[in-house]
Amino acid sequence: MRYADPLLCPDCRSALPAGIPVCPSCDLLVRHPLAVELFGTLQRADLVLGRLRTASAAFHDRPAAVAAQSGLGGPLVPPSTPMPPKRVAPGLSSYPAPPSGPAGPTNPTVAAGGVSFASVPKILLGLGALCLLVAAVTFLAVSWSALGVGGRTAVLAALTMASGAAALLLHRAGLRIAAESLVVVALGLLGLDVLGAGAAGWLGDGADAAVVCTAGVVVAVAGALLGLVRLGGRPRLAAPQVVAGLGLLVGYAGGVGATDHVLVVGQVFTLAALLTTAVAARSGASVLLWSAAGTGALTWLATAGSAFVASAVTPDLRQLWVEGSGWSLVASAAALVAPGVVARRRRLLLAGTSGAALLVTVVLTLPCIGTDPRTVGLVALGTTAAWALALGLLPHPVRLVAVAPAGAGSLVLVALALQAVADVLARWSGIAAVFDRPAGVRLTGPDPVTEPLLLVPSLLAVLGCLALADRERTRRTLPVWGRVAGLVTSVGTAATLASYDVPLVVPLTVLVLVAATAAALALLVANEAAAWAGIAATTTAAVALGALPSDGLVAAALLPLSAALVAVAVRGRDATTRVLAGAAAPAALGLATAAVVSLVADDATWTALLVLLAVGVVALAVPRLPVEATAVVVAVLALPVSLASVDDVGGHVALWLTVAGFLVSGTALLHETRRPWAWVGSALLLLASWVRLADLGVTAPEPYTLPLAGALTAFGLWRLGRSPAAGTLTTLAPGLLLATVPSLMWVLEDPVSLRALALGGACLALTVAGASLRWSAPLVVGAGIGAAVVLRELGPYAGEFPKWVWIGLAGALLTVVGITWERRLLDVRRAVGLLGRLR
Repeated sequence: MRYADPLLCPDCRSALPAGIPVCPSCDLLVRHPLAVELFGTLQRADLVLGRLRTASAAFHDRPAAVAAQSGLGGPLVPPSTPMPPKRVAPGLSSYPAPPSGPAGPTNPTVAAGGVSFASVPKILLGLGALCLLVAAVTFLAVSWSALGVGGRTAVLAALTMASGAAALLLHRAGLRIAAESLVVVALGLLGLDVLGAGAAGWLGDGADAAVVCTAGVVVAVAGALLGLVRLGGRPRLAAPQVVAGLGLLVGYAGGVGATDHVLVVGQVFTLAALLTTAVAARSGASVLLWSAAGTGALTWLATAGSAFVASAVTPDLRQLWVEGSGWSLVASAAALVAPGVVARRRRLLLAGTSGAALLVTVVLTLPCIGTDPRTVGLVALGTTAAWALALGLLPHPVRLVAVAPAGAGSLVLVALALQAVADVLARWSGIAAVFDRPAGVRLTGPDPVTEPLLLVPSLLAVLGCLALADRERTRRTLPVWGRVAGLVTSVGTAATLASYDVPLVVPLTVLVLVAATAAALALLVANEAAAWAGIAATTTAAVALGALPSDGLVAAALLPLSAALVAVAVRGRDATTRVLAGAAAPAALGLATAAVVSLVADDATWTALLVLLAVGVVALAVPRLPVEATAVVVAVLALPVSLASVDDVGGHVALWLTVAGFLVSGTALLHETRRPWAWVGSALLLLASWVRLADLGVTAPEPYTLPLAGALTAFGLWRLGRSPAAGTLTTLAPGLLLATVPSLMWVLEDPVSLRALALGGACLALTVAGASLRWSAPLVVGAGIGAAVVLRELGPYAGEFPKWVWIGLAGALLTVVGITWERRLLDVRRAVGLLGRLR
């Protein structure tokens, strides 16, 4: 247990809030020079105690050695002090425990059993208090009916008064934990007294809920009084302060069940909680303050919520001002101002006033809920505009009052704007198709739910609230807000036009102008380039989706926008701008190309090929990864569209792969950073040839393997020329094996064929060339494959030779091997003799 703790009072050990000069519990001067001197003394005591703990631990581990080293041969207490008993109960100490506080690192207070010494009385007294309460409840349930009126009165009064008096006496004597436990018992008995009195009919013929309400109020009052009492300079008891808040909450619950005037009960208990909070704040009872504040917040939320629901369900003047829900909301608004007044904090007061202004605004505008949505939109627009004007005109501290109502009005306007967008989408879904409508198609459908003409003013009102929330910053960035207002106005105008029965081209034209303007701003405004590039890409996507029913509209809208996005991708001022525009440009160009093909040919046969050419040329001209990645995705997605319309699928795929291979290879040749892509282009071209051969029914392996084998061999020869140190096995062997092994598989199946003759001649040429040039790869591949061919050719005739021929061949082979072996053995012996003669 640490003595020097800057967070606790050195006298009463209660928590010290930051920056206060006097302890709120015992009025001790904690910033006095003597307090500083006391803190230093306690720090030294912590150090000495830590050393004592270390010495004690060492002694208990090795008592004999430590005693001999330190001269402690006898007991560890002065001779005049009687020795403590040898057996000590677990969890207890013969040394009196210091006041409770957080344990320091050098002073543990946990016994061997793992229970804190200070926790023992808390646990025991808590269990004792619980047992007393259970006994009281059992007594009331079992023995109450057997007592007369006098006996009941005596028992109730005696138990309650005894518990309360004992708690106060214990608190005065400094036994705070016992006092806290018994005061809880006393307050619980007081509540049981009231409940028992109500059950006996002493409180009249009221309902059970009324008795519960009375019990809660009585316990709350008693708890608050006991929590405010300070006896003998001792700190206040915390338990009754907590019970006071809980009592108010129980009283509110009982009052709600006892009467139909729920709102009145809620306001009364909210007012009671506010008054208790004020008294606690004036008296410095922090626990009571938070307990009452929490109860008041819960009762306020329940009351304000009930009043709002009742007003929203029946939003007429009678419900608001005759039935009382409107008055209840006004009272709840006034209650929001009270915490700031009690705490005397300006920001809290302004925040509460802002919430009160919101509630008053809700009360005044609720009657319009029962009318049509257009009236709701008009009222919401007027209210939000008024509060936005207040944000702009009120002085700095007071303008915070307008934040809550302006924000709530903005949310309502945003919800109405989303409803307007949903209405537009519903009208567009009536003509939704893919390149199936004429360019003059008109938007038709049900009438919009909200008033379309209010959309643009509503969006501008929301934007005004955002801008005026920080007037100083808005004044510095006024041009930016102007451009944003223009964007919002344009988009809102397009949605407004789409809410009426107009040709689809009308709102699309507005969106095309917005996208083109955003692309221009991305090139002109340096510090906003990325944002405007993103807006241009997003608006282009909206244009593409909106124009999708008509191929003519798609072509007319996306061709110029594609060019604008390509320009931004090339000339963008920063990397983010180029990435956004580069990712959007191929997609827009691909869809525009498909629309042009549909418009001209009315057939999707050549759509994939032309889309591939269009996006491939863009990727070839702008070699950036976002452009190339999007181009690949668009080209691949367009391929199934054409395959569904062609008869020769294999030939079409082969042609598509060929064009793709040439484009990728061209990128590798034109741009130094794209050199590795040559392998991808070669693979596409090879795959195209294979697809075409399969489509033509070619089953022989040579047309598939020889082109790639030739390319690999040519690359190997080029590598040998560039790097003389390179070996032929790594540079030429892959191509040679690819050229010969597949053909060998067929020769093994049909040895008597023109393929076998050609393969044998090629192997002979490889063997001779390898031997002449001293290259291992051609020599090994030619000899190995050629030997396999010769053996396969010999196979059909091997069984026709006489047996003695095979025996003679075996004998000749063994003789040659034996002679060679003996020759090599003689060479080894000569070498060993020569080595022995060396010095």
